[in-house]
Amino acid sequence: MKNLVVIYFEDDWKNKVPLKNSPKTREAFEDWHERGIKNNVAIYRASIKWYDPKRNIFTKTWAYRDKKWIKVTTPVKPDLIFDKLSGKKDYEMFDLKMNISQKVKIFNHPLFRTMLDNKLAQYLYLGEFMPKSFLATNQTELQQVFPKISSKKVVIKPLYGSGGFGIIIDEKEKIDFKKIQFPVFVQEFIKSEKGIPGLSKENEVSDLRMIFINHKLIYALSRIAKKGSLFTNFHQGATAVLIPEKSIPKSAKEVAKKIGNKLSIYPEANYSLDFIFTNAGKPLLVEMNTTPGFDLLNIVGDEKTKNKHFEEFIKVLEK
Repeated sequence: MKNLVVIYFEDDWKNKVPLKNSPKTREAFEDWHERGIKNNVAIYRASIKWYDPKRNIFTKTWAYRDKKWIKVTTPVKPDLIFDKLSGKKDYEMFDLKMNISQKVKIFNHPLFRTMLDNKLAQYLYLGEFMPKSFLATNQTELQQVFPKISSKKVVIKPLYGSGGFGIIIDEKEKIDFKKIQFPVFVQEFIKSEKGIPGLSKENEVSDLRMIFINHKLIYALSRIAKKGSLFTNFHQGATAVLIPEKSIPKSAKEVAKKIGNKLSIYPEANYSLDFIFTNAGKPLLVEMNTTPGFDLLNIVGDEKTKNKHFEEFIKVLEK
């Protein structure tokens, strides 16, 4: 049996269970651990702080076995490490992760995470597919950016983060500068009143998320904002539905293929692409995620899709 260790930054050993504040994420990983056992793969969770570089082991780990979380105190030697550290730790942890990667494969590779995890870097790589965007490192720069954006509303995002946390969407004159922690990524607001062409209901605020493993499309979702909200994030109350590949607009597939070609310098990579569509039906990339979560797949995915997703990860382990 091979060992796959999912790593994160926090030391949560004193807790009764991991991910105590994220029950849906925990349930998704419980499903993963169970699929692992069925496929002769032992999956563990561990803080990167529990890694011993001299022996190439994790001195302790979490594991979900027989419907409960247990604390494993015997050393675990990984055959593959799955990096789920928060993106804001990419630079701080880069040297350590590169050192580990010389002993055991890390997926995603530390270079991929560090180069593409923050929103500014994504714009430098993939700006041709995105709404007009700017960097602001202080209030003066932000005020100078506003006239360059034609939309009445703007989207202000932290450089790192997911789940919609810290994002402000509002009219320029209503922005409260006291609530902003610089630096920030500033995007033009795109009117997307028709959602996904051929799929969304009228006046539905929704986006399209496409999830890839090694540049192969694994599944796609439509995330639908709750009534009165502009946020399509699950953690902001949005819901989701699985989208069959045949129903994905051709225009989005073509853009995703171009993006995949640009990212193919990294032969192995797991990422998601989030698209919104203009009222004319043009797809625009609003964000890329180098650690796409399993929450929504676990909630709305069918068994076939869940198995496909897991099996593609196993292929990474087997290489």
